[in-house]
Amino acid sequence: MKLDLGHASSLLDRIRGLKVAVLGDLMLDEYLFGEVSRISPEAPVPIVRIVREKAVLGGAANVAANLRALGAEPLLIGTLQKDVAGERLLDLLARSGISTTGLVMDPSRPTIIKTRVIGQTQQMLRIDREEPRALDENAVLEIVRQLRSCLPGAGALIVSDYAKGIIGPQVMDEVRELCMRHRISWIVDPKPTHRALYQGATLMTPNRKETAELSGLPAHSDLEIATAGKVLLDGLGLSGLLITRSEKGMALFAPDAEHSDPWMIPTMAQEVFDVSGAGDTVIAAFSAAVATGADWKDAAMLANAAAGVVVAKMGTATVTAAELLAHYHEQEAL
Repeated sequence: MKLDLGHASSLLDRIRGLKVAVLGDLMLDEYLFGEVSRISPEAPVPIVRIVREKAVLGGAANVAANLRALGAEPLLIGTLQKDVAGERLLDLLARSGISTTGLVMDPSRPTIIKTRVIGQTQQMLRIDREEPRALDENAVLEIVRQLRSCLPGAGALIVSDYAKGIIGPQVMDEVRELCMRHRISWIVDPKPTHRALYQGATLMTPNRKETAELSGLPAHSDLEIATAGKVLLDGLGLSGLLITRSEKGMALFAPDAEHSDPWMIPTMAQEVFDVSGAGDTVIAAFSAAVATGADWKDAAMLANAAAGVVVAKMGTATVTAAELLAHYHEQEAL
């Protein structure tokens, strides 16, 4: 299964300007790049001399950044604190052209920071600064208020769950009710510990490991993926499911009276440099296409191509519409 250039171009045109809501855990992804030439005399660890650093949007904010890069208008809903990391996050959102009106200031929890130390081109260490716990009542009420404000104008809702506190029973009850009322598709990037919270979602985009944990079944071979996927569909009352399988591509479960087995989509990645944030790219491209009313197979193939582009980049990254079209041009020239 592969989308041709004409269909991809048409789909990207329809995505341009489309509003897609994103609810989830916001993060600041920090990268420290350095050189490694010796081992520390204090302990058997390499010494990294930092020569460059950068900060990018992470978590649900990276999903929003991917939507923006594809030409959609993300409506981002989440929390952060007015600390140094929060200010950097707000600045990055502003520079990316992403509205911050749906963000809630939560003084009880620091803004999440993930710091990756890169020696040469190899990730050597990740440092997480976070306090993952449930939101307090005031923050929950503010998130609900933002959902009620944003969802009526959105073509779809992405739930970007990193299990850091935003996604909880009260918030998800509101998501379920609002999406049903306004007939909005809601697509979940899941965490297995929150399985029960996703009941009734339109679609879900787990990776192979998450599929195994969510279903309680092995999920390696095509047959195992098909079995585990059907268990998830039935158990959570999902309308569809897109399972990402790294080098094996994707498996799409979509309603089709003539095709009960999942659609197997081979990977389009030519070079894999870094998979950080690739799931954010997949759910952004897939959900934006679904929001246009596109066939789910076309949406999955666009997301597959976007993943193939982003994994060739270093660190948490996005894929622009122009990069995707260039990718399709290259594929058709082969």
